[in-house]
Amino acid sequence: MKNRFSAEYATLHDYIIGITEQIWEGRQIDLIHRYYSPDCWVLSPSGLVTGVEAVITGTKATLAMFPDRELLGEDVIWSNDGQKRGLLSSHRIISPMTHRGDGVFGKATGRTMRIRTIADCLVVGDVITEEWLVRDQGAMALAIGTTPEALGREWARADAAAGKAPWQHDLWDQVQAGIAEDHAIHHAHPAAVMVRDAMMTAFGGALSEADLARSHDRAVNLMLPNGAIGAGWADLAAFIARFRQAMPDLALMVDHSIALEEPGRPVRVATRWRLAGTHAGSGPWGDASGAQLFVLGITHSEVVAGKVIREFWLVDETAIWRQIALGAG
Repeated sequence: MKNRFSAEYATLHDYIIGITEQIWEGRQIDLIHRYYSPDCWVLSPSGLVTGVEAVITGTKATLAMFPDRELLGEDVIWSNDGQKRGLLSSHRIISPMTHRGDGVFGKATGRTMRIRTIADCLVVGDVITEEWLVRDQGAMALAIGTTPEALGREWARADAAAGKAPWQHDLWDQVQAGIAEDHAIHHAHPAAVMVRDAMMTAFGGALSEADLARSHDRAVNLMLPNGAIGAGWADLAAFIARFRQAMPDLALMVDHSIALEEPGRPVRVATRWRLAGTHAGSGPWGDASGAQLFVLGITHSEVVAGKVIREFWLVDETAIWRQIALGAG
């Protein structure tokens, strides 16, 4: 037993996959009390949720809208960073589901979809104390017959009617000031260093093919927000350029940067990052609004022979539109 992760699960991988299946697909929602600490918090592009009861409420609301939701674990990239920091997991999920219930996505449409999510969890002992959750809600908007812009603006109108002000300003200030998360993790593994250095270089302004060629295979396969698929250096450069065009003063903070080696698999790198800037440039998110935009992103990279061959970039574009609409008044 001493080599097991816990009495129930042999490894952290088994724990993350197992409790996800029990809680969501097994509908054993009360197990959240067992596997999340009472004072846990979850940060998503929609804001901060604190306390286990709020996590339960959010889980029930999602299942009411998508009662047949499956959570197929594509990967768990994890690390053990010592007793003080705990264990970190980055769990990439693909969810087939049907929009069968009314809720924040509007009246039930009956439409089916397959949506990607990445959940990063800090596990201390055998309970989750902190979670960072990014779901491709832009793809969800398209699947139900609307757009990320329309859905984001609709949510902003609901926020304004409820008297909710933009929530992201404190985090925006932190990123602009270069303040990392508490106990930010940067592994020294060459693959983790390469991926985060490439990210900092690209968002910092160097987007030439020569720069990307140092870190990414020429035919790199890209899974992008809104369910989009790309390939090659040009598609990657175009994706990153959208942020720089919209936010000329953007600042990028990489908080979580780990690499995992396992037999028979590529080296997998998980990178969690925060981006903050002023919507001062016209382009992918409409005309400049002056809104302060905060983006929480998670990227999974697969590395073979020193080059990224496949990469998953997860950002919630409905949250960007929501911030623009609310911040611009």
